[in-house]
Amino acid sequence: MQTIHIGGAEIPALGYGTYGMSAVDLHRVLPAALRAGFRHIDTAQVYRNEAAVGECIAASGLPRSQLFITTKTWVDNYRRERFERSVDASLAALRTDYIDLLLLHWPNENVPLGEQIERLNELVDAGKVRHIGVSNYNSALLRSAAGLSHHPLVTHQFEYHPYLNQRTRPIRNG
Repeated sequence: MQTIHIGGAEIPALGYGTYGMSAVDLHRVLPAALRAGFRHIDTAQVYRNEAAVGECIAASGLPRSQLFITTKTWVDNYRRERFERSVDASLAALRTDYIDLLLLHWPNENVPLGEQIERLNELVDAGKVRHIGVSNYNSALLRSAAGLSHHPLVTHQFEYHPYLNQRTRPIRNG
């Protein structure tokens, strides 16, 4: 599997996404994905399947050091009093001592961006998270977030596929 090296992170280029998957579905397909060589698993608090992901990973017998786990903190948990507690719940559900990549799932203008980024940085400093990033941000917000962080934002995850083209400039022929 090819990896991407950025900001000190070594991220498997292809990840197995778990959006919309129930525990039953995950127990059926995630073990096969792991046997097929997937080592980057992507989940999120709002998917409500972190526990099933953790169960499948534990049952796989793979050493934790061979896996790259990404999860995303939900917008309702961005305030100081909820942030770390929500990440601790993710750690417990995923059955791990650390998250390889923690993302802010969506922008939330009800909590100052600096406060959100500060929470991410604190979790890296505490050793609960190895790398941080954002998801579903526009270009201006991404630049602001990167400027506020003392740890590199190694990922900006967003939806992109043939039915949702996120290009900012038109494709020109020739």
